[in-house]
Amino acid sequence: MRREDMWKLINASITPVDEETSSARVASEEEVEQSTAGVVFIHTVGLMPETVNALIEQGHCVRTDISYADVVLASKAVEEERVPVLYLNPNQEDVSLYLLDNAREVIPATITKDILLDRISRYKRVQRIVDAVIVTEDPHLQRLLERELTNRFENLSVYERTELFLEEHVATRPYLLVFSSALPRADGLELLLRAKAESVMPFHAIMISMYNRERDHVLAIERGVDGIMTLPLKIEEFRAWLRKLEGMNE
Repeated sequence: MRREDMWKLINASITPVDEETSSARVASEEEVEQSTAGVVFIHTVGLMPETVNALIEQGHCVRTDISYADVVLASKAVEEERVPVLYLNPNQEDVSLYLLDNAREVIPATITKDILLDRISRYKRVQRIVDAVIVTEDPHLQRLLERELTNRFENLSVYERTELFLEEHVATRPYLLVFSSALPRADGLELLLRAKAESVMPFHAIMISMYNRERDHVLAIERGVDGIMTLPLKIEEFRAWLRKLEGMNE
């Protein structure tokens, strides 16, 4: 078969973008649970721009039943409260989608593929964590954390400063971030805030509080930290936090 004929067959099998689309296949439960890469499971409602099909063809996204979806992509109002809904607005003058209670985001349907992937990836649920990151300048705490995390995770990265972590760490799959609240040039709360804003991959976070200040703990919780511990670090308590995070992703 000639290359041109092969591509004609492939293109003929792709759902046209001017037709209403919904999930075409249901990913298996095992497939969803074992996914650790940047593959996002999506459920679509309404007309989808061809950028969505492009992301599916390239393996970045997989259409699935809404029960397994990380995010719902919709171009019209949909009733859904459990799964985050990202609306692709086909009409820039129509503001009705912005008024919907379940709209996590409303973005133009003409958005580029790379930016769309970045927005969708932020909603990927962490299924199985195999990478961990430590950010601390305390050598004793660093050695202790390395001893506890090395055998639990496939890959472990260590940074002493916030800038190094944000500049050098490239996450390709969900990860665990363990950081101390006191860091050079930027405290742990700023690290957490910037990581939440800049990281494409989802992550869990445990903060090691150096000073046990209530205000710091409140801010950390408000900024999405999953666990807080104080010094001196209690090993069994730390292991319990790890088991809890592992249980959340089973």
